[in-house]
Amino acid sequence: MAMDESAKELSHARELFSRGDARFVEVLRRVSDLQLLAQFADQWKVDRRSWSTEQKVEYLRGKPNCIGHQTVVKRLFKQAEADGDDAVVAVCAALFDRLVRHVRRTRYHYDWRSRSGWHEEYLAATGPALPRYRGPRVVRDSVTGKQEFVGVARPDAVYFSYRTRYYLQRRAWRYFRRLAFKSPERYVAAAVLLLREYPDSDFQRGEWILDSWTLLQLAFRESQVLQFGRARIRLASGGQLSQLTAAPRFRHLWQSMEAFNQLYDLVGTAPSRLVRVWAMQMLEQDHASRMQARPPTELLQLLVSPDEDVQQFAARFLKEATGIRDIPLATWFELLETAPQSALPIVCEAMKVNVKSDQLSLAECVDLTLREPTPLAELGFSLLRTKQVKTEPEFDQIARLADLRCIALAESVADWALSLVGSKSQYDRDHVSRFFDSLSVGVRQRAWAWLEADDCPGASDPILFCRMLETPFEELRLKVIDLLERRSLPGEAQRGLVAIWTSVLLGVHRGGRQKLKATRQLARELVAYPERADQLLPVLAAAVRSVRQPEARAGLAAVVASLASNANLAQAVSHHLPELEIVSAEALL
Repeated sequence: MAMDESAKELSHARELFSRGDARFVEVLRRVSDLQLLAQFADQWKVDRRSWSTEQKVEYLRGKPNCIGHQTVVKRLFKQAEADGDDAVVAVCAALFDRLVRHVRRTRYHYDWRSRSGWHEEYLAATGPALPRYRGPRVVRDSVTGKQEFVGVARPDAVYFSYRTRYYLQRRAWRYFRRLAFKSPERYVAAAVLLLREYPDSDFQRGEWILDSWTLLQLAFRESQVLQFGRARIRLASGGQLSQLTAAPRFRHLWQSMEAFNQLYDLVGTAPSRLVRVWAMQMLEQDHASRMQARPPTELLQLLVSPDEDVQQFAARFLKEATGIRDIPLATWFELLETAPQSALPIVCEAMKVNVKSDQLSLAECVDLTLREPTPLAELGFSLLRTKQVKTEPEFDQIARLADLRCIALAESVADWALSLVGSKSQYDRDHVSRFFDSLSVGVRQRAWAWLEADDCPGASDPILFCRMLETPFEELRLKVIDLLERRSLPGEAQRGLVAIWTSVLLGVHRGGRQKLKATRQLARELVAYPERADQLLPVLAAAVRSVRQPEARAGLAAVVASLASNANLAQAVSHHLPELEIVSAEALL
């Protein structure tokens, strides 16, 4: 029978309670007999062990879905009131606020006189009401003759009727109100205990904020946006929840140094955004001078909070904080490593203002610029641009910028770096080559734009062009042909391009138009330097023997044009293309 089961569970709970076992609350919540629970509640409420108080808090924080437990809640609450136990009363007050929940609904009105109707939105109370407990009943099955226990409470029932819930809310606030008059030195600490009991889940809907009677009485009682009634709180005419700002009851008690420390701690640790924003507003309204005098290292800890509101709040006071420039560089770098992604822009902006570039070496600035998050890369680049680059090791550091991972800064960083390592006075093909091999598309594009410039020192460097054959990015190899079509390398520099032409002509899958351009360039080279026929003709022969007709025709045309310009090439052509029959023009007449 269910009654026997409750007795067994309560006996087990008593045993765990006497031993101080952490499983006590879990077992107690399975007991559903009202009389047994009432007897145990009388024993539990007067237990003075600190462990017992911790279990009360844990029990009252649980979901209000245990049948028959109303008596336990009420007796624990009333005893905490009598004992002045601020922690237990705070948990009870938050629980009572959580029991009152309204949702928006719409009802239809019709005026028979005007024969018109309209819809009206209103707030309706939700949650099943727990029926009165009438005690267990034992019924006998007419067929089997077995006796069964039948209860009257539903498994999904919640605590108390709505009238009782409103009463409990008002009584909980009465405790704090009396505390402010009788023991004002305890009021702020007790109020902070209450404010910590509200997680963000308690305010998922705007109407649930209005249901939180004790919270609103404590934190927003003097607000012009709210209208406080005997049992409910409503928005004033024309008021909106977005206009709600901190306006606490007993404001003078929140203006002490102790209250400042409590509010400051709430900003970083309160579990709900509503309370954190309220605490920040209180600090700005009543403690602005104390905030400005706060050690900047403490403000930095708020700066890396996961809450963006807290980040902005700390940043505002950090700008005016005294001694911020004395913060060690190691502290700033520790913040960069621990800050959440959303806080990085604010931390980096603070570093730009308060950290001088001479505090970091050139290598450290480059390391920051190479970081992938955009704020870090921007910070490193802003510091890097103020550095003087003069020695060879320093230019080696600048060349490392080819490994940039930040897409947003790829082009600007590449332009700046190439203006140094790719200038006429400091040109170094080893440094420049790294930018053509970069994994960043933006860096490679700016490297190519540097190469196309009229005064580019790399434009006459055939070794740089040949190194592009080793890049894994085929679009660069194909672009070389387009560039050579518009610009010829002077003298001996042209001889280093045979490898490029060979690479393009032997490419199987891509570069059809570039192959035709490379063929024309080879023909011009052959005419200009016939002594290099043994080096150039094998490449043209590959084009002539291509299975693709456009490439074969272009190669053949290049060979014929070369022979027409220099008849002495006939022997070399016969050697490398024996399948061609060379007939003189006179023989055709």
